[in-house]
Amino acid sequence: MKQFIPEEVCEVARPIGTYAKKLGLQAWIVGGAVRDFYLNRPTEDIDLTFDKMQDSIAGFCIKQWGGEKQKFAQFGTFQVCLKNGYKLDLARLRTETYERPGVLPQVSFTTGIKQDLFRRDFTVNAWAVSISPDSFGKSVDPYGAKKDIETGRIRILHENSFLDDPTRMYRAVRFAGRFGWKLAPKTERLLREAVDQEYPLLLSSRLRLAKELIKILQEPNAKRIFELMDKYDLLKFIYPNVKWVASLEKTTDPDFRLALLILSLGERSRNFLRSLSLPKPFFTEVERVCALFDERLSPLSPLSDFQRKLVFLFRPDLPSTAVLPCFIRGGELRDIGLIGRRISGALLKVRRAQWEGKVSTRKEAVDLLLRQK
Repeated sequence: MKQFIPEEVCEVARPIGTYAKKLGLQAWIVGGAVRDFYLNRPTEDIDLTFDKMQDSIAGFCIKQWGGEKQKFAQFGTFQVCLKNGYKLDLARLRTETYERPGVLPQVSFTTGIKQDLFRRDFTVNAWAVSISPDSFGKSVDPYGAKKDIETGRIRILHENSFLDDPTRMYRAVRFAGRFGWKLAPKTERLLREAVDQEYPLLLSSRLRLAKELIKILQEPNAKRIFELMDKYDLLKFIYPNVKWVASLEKTTDPDFRLALLILSLGERSRNFLRSLSLPKPFFTEVERVCALFDERLSPLSPLSDFQRKLVFLFRPDLPSTAVLPCFIRGGELRDIGLIGRRISGALLKVRRAQWEGKVSTRKEAVDLLLRQK
């Protein structure tokens, strides 16, 4: 396996393996990075695992290459973002148990690399390669990752995999769409059974499902993945009637793609947005655009750059005035003799006219009101 590891990765992995040995640790690269090495696909996200505590490894990496680290105490892991562009996830060999379906796992540490690999989502990701100096590049492939990669098969490691973590149902079609692979027959059968049993509804948080959706929208073959989600009836758990729409092909930015998908549901867009439990800043940005399309009125205050771009990605036919703040303020309407409720009615007329492109300047807006006075 050594010949498949890129040299630039070796330049990081060898010193880590050597340092780990000084601490009495064995070390491996595991998971998707090993898969991508074998496929000769570039990757900067590398998962490293150690047979004992690995806390000091994070500090060593920062000292060697610069960057930042973050500890996740719940799982006993570190994430290290190096200045050279690599993102390292450092973990100790572990097993995982699920208190109930759909919740995050309880972690127990182990010293067996095979046990650690068994907890992973698919066989193609259950592959490890040693970075310890006395065995650098040695493959650990107890579940047939290499064979499944060569034959293009997505295969879960045990029958309860989708029940333990229903997000794996979406990861299965994401990998199938990304690599042009197929689900192994038994895995396909179990996925269909998981759909029939509505496993995604067991997830402890809708945010976990939203994160999987965002990962799918980041994929170059996102349209194909949506076709697979439709084939396996997975889209209904994201939201009823969600489907791939042409506007998603106008951008590769996952934030815009997600926002466009939300807007595609029309009058139900805000309910869809609320259901995803997304971070508040993103929610606020998109919710305002949903409101604009519900009201079909120009805004009262300026839109953000993101909001303006989103409007025209979704509706490129709209006039430029549609996203401009209302040309006239309430106080100005008193100057032309409007009072009380007539002011709010006049503002609505101007905002509607701007949305429809019937006025393009403040003067035209005033003239419109004077004609209808």
